[in-house]
Amino acid sequence: MMKRTTKLTALLLAVLLLLFTVVGCLPAPAAVNGSDSREDAAAETAEGETSGTTEAALPAVDLTKAMDPAERTPQTLEVWYAVSGTSGEKFTEQATAFDEANDLVSLNLSYSGGSNDTATKVSAALLTGTEPDVALMYAGPSFTGSLGNFDMAQLVQREGFNKDDIYPGIWDYCKYFNGEICAVPYGISTPVMYYNKDILAAAGVDMTNPPKTWAEFYDVCLQCLEKGNVNGMDGFTAFDVSETGWLFKSMCMQNGCPVVEVNDGVITPVFNSPEALEVAEYWKSLVDAGIMGASEHSAAENKFLAGNLAFVVMSSNRMSRWTDVDINIGAIEMPYFKQQSVALGGNVLVIFTQDPQKIEAAWDFITYLLQPEQNLDFALSTGYLPVRQSELDSDAVTAAIAQNEMYAVAFKQLSYAWAYVHFEQMGTMDLQIADALSRIEKGTKEPKQALDDALNKLVTEMEFDAQ
Repeated sequence: MMKRTTKLTALLLAVLLLLFTVVGCLPAPAAVNGSDSREDAAAETAEGETSGTTEAALPAVDLTKAMDPAERTPQTLEVWYAVSGTSGEKFTEQATAFDEANDLVSLNLSYSGGSNDTATKVSAALLTGTEPDVALMYAGPSFTGSLGNFDMAQLVQREGFNKDDIYPGIWDYCKYFNGEICAVPYGISTPVMYYNKDILAAAGVDMTNPPKTWAEFYDVCLQCLEKGNVNGMDGFTAFDVSETGWLFKSMCMQNGCPVVEVNDGVITPVFNSPEALEVAEYWKSLVDAGIMGASEHSAAENKFLAGNLAFVVMSSNRMSRWTDVDINIGAIEMPYFKQQSVALGGNVLVIFTQDPQKIEAAWDFITYLLQPEQNLDFALSTGYLPVRQSELDSDAVTAAIAQNEMYAVAFKQLSYAWAYVHFEQMGTMDLQIADALSRIEKGTKEPKQALDDALNKLVTEMEFDAQ
């Protein structure tokens, strides 16, 4: 009991850090306990320890093969979900359709709050053995991975699932830092560069040939500052971003910096490398030129929708939300430094239960949601992105793009979407990066000093936790 309780307490503390980080990150709060959660549970039992949950330790099972249908029994799954609005409605619609069509599986659906609330509730539930069987949540691998629960790595190998149809970068988003899959994608997003068509037209910018590099983007923003304030509003700026860390890490990867590296199981933060410093210096130049305001990011969306901002970087899910607004909105692929790359965000599906019967039921549910027609329906209804490459060849996608040209941009970015390495102190790293960018914007620290200080604070915590 002590071993698991200590691990889960560490998990809860890490999630508290997550509450203050941006949604584009994926913290992973505890060390990996092994590659097979059942083997770990059996080992703990052999040592005279209990798992700390309501389920007894179970023998190892080969989950790459489905259970014999004759051995299946009806199961009721507790399912928590962290999506609301249109996304929540579509998820519950699909879940209800699955429930009504299946005799072996019944679902108890519970809205668990937003991303942060759900992370906190799941952490607390794991401590008391009251966790759900299945959860749709942000940062899922930080929970299953930290518990050594890699059942999903076996399940996705089952015949008929077609794991290879899902984008490789999206699979990276579903892995723990040891490289093993412990979640499946559902409700994935990328950052997208949106723009106000009227402002760009007034500035004389031909957006049929949009800026491709950040250098070109800088010049276009200067044109917007000079001639683009079509509404004559105070505080007009050319560019902003709602989640600074999400964009900064995308830009780092574009410039050849992976943010963190893993060699022989050792995690090394590298976001103060020369390549990252170039990104930070560019970031500072945006503020120095008046292109971006200093530390005004919380107001970015409202400012953009008010017509007082030419460009904004926000989640791809805004495509479905901004359907009834007072401005004309377009989107372009994210500008880049050396190579195209955008960091993934969004939600995943995880299985917590260790009961073989419930695992079969959970996998039935998940495979239903990940069928191309179901996943595409969810994506086009919510603004989240399809996860299967085959979905982009469908008539539904062609029709969606014809109705909303911005979908083409988001879908194309999937081919170079990327997920950065996830580890225990990820929440701290995101806090430190955000703080460094704020200091750079305000001019209280030079870029190199800000990045060095942020990295050193992170390394200090990592070394302390390793003791």
